[in-house]
Amino acid sequence: MLNQAFRLPFIMAPALMLGSTIAVAQAQHKLEISLETGPNHIRNIGVTEWAEELEKKSGGKLEVKVFHGAAKYKDTDVPKALNQGALDMGFPGTWQLGKFIPDFDAADLPIFFGMSQEDNYKVWDGAAGKSLAEKFEKKLGVKVIGKWLDLGFQNTFSTAKAINVHTDMQGMKIRIPGGAANIARYDILGGAGVKIAWPDVPQAMQRGTVDGLATTFESVRSAKLWDSGVKNAYVSQHSFSQYLPTISAKSWAKYPKDIQDLITTTWAAKVDSLRSRAKARQESAKEDAKKNGIVVVEPSAEDLAGARKKLMAQQDGLIKELDIDPGFIQLIEASLKQ
Repeated sequence: MLNQAFRLPFIMAPALMLGSTIAVAQAQHKLEISLETGPNHIRNIGVTEWAEELEKKSGGKLEVKVFHGAAKYKDTDVPKALNQGALDMGFPGTWQLGKFIPDFDAADLPIFFGMSQEDNYKVWDGAAGKSLAEKFEKKLGVKVIGKWLDLGFQNTFSTAKAINVHTDMQGMKIRIPGGAANIARYDILGGAGVKIAWPDVPQAMQRGTVDGLATTFESVRSAKLWDSGVKNAYVSQHSFSQYLPTISAKSWAKYPKDIQDLITTTWAAKVDSLRSRAKARQESAKEDAKKNGIVVVEPSAEDLAGARKKLMAQQDGLIKELDIDPGFIQLIEASLKQ
């Protein structure tokens, strides 16, 4: 039985309760997972389902506990906690890892502005993604257990001021989840990126600390940000967000090979379906945003091309400024040609 930090109350027969207690007591190993987002977010839903399957298939050898809503760590603190062995597992986003490995900031470079989901997979499921995961493992002492988990396309949302064309961002303060390239994007387009952790976003919106935010429709829905003042959405699809399923090397070394194999095989069997569901959730979240009064602007091809042109003109400078390896950019470009 999966233990979760947040769960619905339930009633069980005494015999079943006793059986569950014994199963947990007999577990030889534990896996604690920290997630910053709330339990109704697609990442949490998917990870919880996988965790339940993993624990069940372990036959009682592995107890899995999922912590929601930054109850254990904010995502920005997860990489350090994994490195220190203070946390077994987390799902940090690429945008939170550039400060450790600058090449992670490449995921938010202008080259990805408006890129299709399929082309993103060519890069991150291919040689470029594998190379980056290996750098991450070596630098922070972690284990990436398989393909990355999708969140979806990032767009720009706003409160009082609508964004109908990209030039409307002039002078606006836009919350970003992290990542130097995310900040640079809004600087180039005339605004200012402001890093704010996800649990602090509703209050920042209500207080007017920022004029908008970069996030996904699913994330807006999970936090009901229409209640916090979000009124507009500009569908820029400026980057495609993914999380890395990561276990601390210290925790990984404690698991026997059969548990290690079980973790990787169950993830491999689950991740594609989670990706498909994430895409469907983003689409349904977009419709829910409309139903809750958010005005959704689908920019013209000309407007998006104009924004991309401005951004691409600065990409070479950004690569140098962010200390991204030019060889890694070549690897990305090679992946896209396949």
